[in-house]
Amino acid sequence: MELSERKLKILQAIISDFIDGAEPVGSRSLAYRLGLNLSPATIRNEMADLEAMGYLYHPHTSAGRVPTDRAYRLYVNRLMEKYELDQREKQRIRKTLYSNISQLRQTIQEASELLSEITNLTSFATLEEDSRDISLFLQGMTRIFAHPEYSTIEQARSFLEMVDDRDTLQNTIAERPEGLQVTIGTENPVRITPGSSIVTATYYVDGRLIGRLGVIGPTRMRYGEVTSVIEYMTDNLDKAFKLENGKGPDDTEG
Repeated sequence: MELSERKLKILQAIISDFIDGAEPVGSRSLAYRLGLNLSPATIRNEMADLEAMGYLYHPHTSAGRVPTDRAYRLYVNRLMEKYELDQREKQRIRKTLYSNISQLRQTIQEASELLSEITNLTSFATLEEDSRDISLFLQGMTRIFAHPEYSTIEQARSFLEMVDDRDTLQNTIAERPEGLQVTIGTENPVRITPGSSIVTATYYVDGRLIGRLGVIGPTRMRYGEVTSVIEYMTDNLDKAFKLENGKGPDDTEG
């Protein structure tokens, strides 16, 4: 069954609502939000089709629907809106990245700290100084517990066990392809906490790949915002490492 424009609009709205509210989305609230002059009954039929196609599932305790990993993949590939950082966010990122650019390790660590603060997710950065010497910086590990997906003892334990096994996590991150990469839920290796997504992007020094910067969080993350922030930070890391003669963030285009 093909996804009609109406189905795509409904699916996009369900995913957006679920990302915002972390609650299953019902047909009545969706009918009001969409403004498509569709009755709740019509929307319920469309939601039933989307469920049959594997884009939604129906929690036992709710009449609403929740997106599946397949829905998030479609959302990231086709439906999410690009997030535009405002000038204050850009200036803050550039100031952080350019303030100690001669200290590579400190700059990467501060970039990771800022990424966690902006996204409210657990962030990480790798620094690959040579093929056998890879450092991993993890920041904001307690921030993840503000998200309901990690509020149960089982999920919290699974997450803590994952980050505690630093060598395995470090290798998992280092093995990811170059460029911006988003892996959702079951797309990740089994050693990653279930129900989690990972977003990474690579950064370079003198044209050589030197590491990856990214976040791990629930599949219900704000993908548009997260990918835009990570791309902006890694692009500016690339620029910053090329700077000479003490140029600062005010000398660089946003």
